[in-house]
Amino acid sequence: MAHRLCLFHPFDPRVAPRDTIGARLRTVLAALPSDFSAVVVGHDHAGDLEPGAIAAIEVAGRPVDFLPVARQGAGSFAAASMRHLPAIRAAARAEIASISVHDLTWAPLARLVGRPIVLVVHRDPRAGAVAGRVPLTAALRETVALRVADRIVGCDAGFVRRCRDGHPSVAAKTELLVLPNGEDDGAVAFFDEDAQIARLWERHRRLFDAQAIRRAHHAAA
Repeated sequence: MAHRLCLFHPFDPRVAPRDTIGARLRTVLAALPSDFSAVVVGHDHAGDLEPGAIAAIEVAGRPVDFLPVARQGAGSFAAASMRHLPAIRAAARAEIASISVHDLTWAPLARLVGRPIVLVVHRDPRAGAVAGRVPLTAALRETVALRVADRIVGCDAGFVRRCRDGHPSVAAKTELLVLPNGEDDGAVAFFDEDAQIARLWERHRRLFDAQAIRRAHHAAA
């Protein structure tokens, strides 16, 4: 039985990545395991697809469903996602299904889809803060995102330490995905090892197992 993965991010997997996260997401999709099917909820950069309708595409030769909720520059991703929430829920529906979120901003919105969430934090959003000071809205966004996620995978060791120290309630569901070093510009390195990518897919498998165990306990109660 295929595990249905809903990748929730405002990008277009058909075009060349414009940032680090987009490049990573394409790399992860290119390693789609045989026991997974994937739907990407994103933005249509080319303007040739109907918002809210699934299009069959390929990423590095792997079949992927693409559900654009809006065309690039034609409104906010959040508003468009709310407008097409029924279509997103239908696309993510399966006996085994989970959501992959790669930005703190979208975690609460993805929660509305009604599937377990693996939140991947690529870089500590407070890395450039002076004396750790951040706007109240940014701190609140982080707190809410960490609480609604079912599993948190940090690619930044500083973020994972701060998360475990500053958010004890989510420490047990937070882990570090060690990335290769060597970049001298301060940017977080790309996923470039099969073992690291496989760990992300495995988190989704284990997440569903944990959800199934939890449901069994509730049923027995």
